Amino acid sequence: MPDHLVANGAEHPAPGPIDQALPQFFAKLDQWQKEFGSPMLIGLSGGGDSMALCRMASHWAKVTGATLHAASIDHGLRPNSAADSAQAIAWARALGLSGEVVRLDERPAHGGLQAWARQARYQALASVSRRLGAKLILVGHTWDDQVETVCWRLARQSGLDGLAGMAEVAINPFAQLEAPNLLGRPLLGLKRADLRAWLMGEGQEWLEDESNQNLDFARIRTRKLVQDMAAQKVDLERIVRLAAIADALRSAQERATLDLLKRCSLTPVEAGWQLKATAFREAEPVLIERALGWLIYSLTQADRPPEAEKLGRLLEGVLAFPSQRRTLGGVSIAPKHDELLFSLAPIRRGQVAVGSRRPQNQYARLFGISRQPHEFVTQ
Repeated sequence: MPDHLVANGAEHPAPGPIDQALPQFFAKLDQWQKEFGSPMLIGLSGGGDSMALCRMASHWAKVTGATLHAASIDHGLRPNSAADSAQAIAWARALGLSGEVVRLDERPAHGGLQAWARQARYQALASVSRRLGAKLILVGHTWDDQVETVCWRLARQSGLDGLAGMAEVAINPFAQLEAPNLLGRPLLGLKRADLRAWLMGEGQEWLEDESNQNLDFARIRTRKLVQDMAAQKVDLERIVRLAAIADALRSAQERATLDLLKRCSLTPVEAGWQLKATAFREAEPVLIERALGWLIYSLTQADRPPEAEKLGRLLEGVLAFPSQRRTLGGVSIAPKHDELLFSLAPIRRGQVAVGSRRPQNQYARLFGISRQPHEFVTQ
């Protein structure tokens, strides 16, 4: 048994916050099953958050008869990673779930290890989802993760999207466009400490990842900062409320941006996108900037739109010099009569060509980034 395993059972646990939250959790899964069907996939690391998710979801599945499958991604970065993944799946099977370990053998040639691990993990989960026919991947992000995410983005001077934090349901940015799937975060309103207390009351073991103490990682430094803020009696609930307000504002802005694209008769063409230039330029600048980011994102393989500063400069150029061609993020924005044409720019030396996209894939990318992905995932 791993020496970093945590367990502490209680014969008669008193009802706590998680017990009180279970009916709402079950109702959420009921809703998602109705929207996205079964099976559902659980991303399971074996840590406290994902084990709480797995155990809570298993209770729901026993009542509803829903099919849940757990996948533990072994990045192979630690000596005991294979044993940890095997243990996590053993626990899932003991709860009545099917499960598997997915081993990642490739390593990043360059770039950050954490960024590679995140992308590879979600790619692997997307692959399992595609094989199973699952449209929803449940992941164990919590209230604490939301606070840490917003603080991290504040430190990086993120705009409205960054301050909005993580969405409860979001497109998996690393899934293949031919088989899009979603990330569901049913624990986003629940606290890490409460989940662990509930696990102890249930007699459920979990694993502690020693990398969660490594301050070389920006994520862990942000977690330490949040802990220090809590020790100084900072009201972290205000950060969550700020994220909720930002999310509401962002949602309203996104709906207005989608309306703008509809008014501009956005149409997929062989080269990319085409829309009415005059109506586009006459819109609110903040909506034009967001639309530019979405359209560029939808034609590329990037996992996010261009940075706000770059989009701001692009917006200035599009409005000040409407007859000039502009390029950003590998996408050309060119006037053509009373139209604007968005297409992949010519490949520069050393760049890798991006294959042509089918219109349904362009739309899937566009609606995925706008957080309106359900239509394209469920059709």
